[in-house]
Amino acid sequence: MRRVMKPIARVAAAIKRARALSDLDRCCAIWWLYRLHFGINRDVMLGLAAVTIAQERSRCGI
Repeated sequence: MRRVMKPIARVAAAIKRARALSDLDRCCAIWWLYRLHFGINRDVMLGLAAVTIAQERSRCGI
């Protein structure tokens, strides 16, 4: 017979799992949700990188 968890125990287990995540895992999860929410895909990332490089080059006089 499967034991059903009480709501408080379920929340406590979720908090325990969240604390077990490493900072890198948490950061990746947040970045993934941000990308999903704002629709940032590979093409957008490449465009942002190109703009950043161009700005740095113009600032350095290259």
